[in-house]
Amino acid sequence: MGTDAISPMVMEHASTPYRYETIERTSSIAAMMQHIPAQESALVSIALYFESGEKDSSYALSQAHASSVYLMNNLRPLVRKTDAVFLLVDSRYLSEASDTTPTLYFLLFGANIQGGQIVQSRLWEALLWQVHNTSEREIVRPRSMTIGHSAYPTPYADIDEFIEAARNVSMYFDRLPEKAQRKAVVRQSYQPGVQSENAVDEELPILARKLGIPYLSLLPKKLPRGVQQLVDPKLAQELHCFPVGRERNKLTVAMLNPEDAAVLDRLHRETGLHIFPVLTHPHALQNALEQLV
Repeated sequence: MGTDAISPMVMEHASTPYRYETIERTSSIAAMMQHIPAQESALVSIALYFESGEKDSSYALSQAHASSVYLMNNLRPLVRKTDAVFLLVDSRYLSEASDTTPTLYFLLFGANIQGGQIVQSRLWEALLWQVHNTSEREIVRPRSMTIGHSAYPTPYADIDEFIEAARNVSMYFDRLPEKAQRKAVVRQSYQPGVQSENAVDEELPILARKLGIPYLSLLPKKLPRGVQQLVDPKLAQELHCFPVGRERNKLTVAMLNPEDAAVLDRLHRETGLHIFPVLTHPHALQNALEQLV
């Protein structure tokens, strides 16, 4: 990735093969594509919206930038070393309150629209996990986040349209102002006999989006092989949860109340892993747990 034709730009992670570049305009991405041999590419875009606080609060804005860098450092290894990755930060964002928001771009060489969608899902799950499981001391959590993807030259043959299309929202996350409100919403959604089955079917995906976590309407009939030795079936039934997968030191667990701190702490103690909760349907969870008997 030559930087002589792309300015202004700052190289990050110079000592590691997982590099990304800080840019101020999307024209830098277009310039890179124009200076490489024509090839099929996909682009994933993640926009981070932070609370700006007081208009003269340069500290809050610099904290938002530091949080964007932190999240980028954790997401960058999830794509290939040969892919081009950018952190777009308008210089005004670091000095004054504005509508500009940090945006992470992942340019995937040789990928089509389906490949872009697969990487989008991978990055989104990892981003949600980072935001939910990182302490407030490490980062300032975004107020909201969006993700989208596009591909070149199909369906977008124009480079500028290709970049702009990646900003179209495929999935979003809105952080509710008070954690207590989120718990109240969770409790209300699972009161047996209060809501019809159709109402639950409609509201659970909406609730998952509000909580910023995935929703699984179906679960496997047995524990995946990778977690069979981690979670005893009796423990899964006791805690009323169902592990669905493990990635490195992260265990993904389907639950009816993803904010049940007691269950999350117990699973962490028993497995020694970080727990990433996802929301599931009551019937799906019941059927999965019955298979463990």
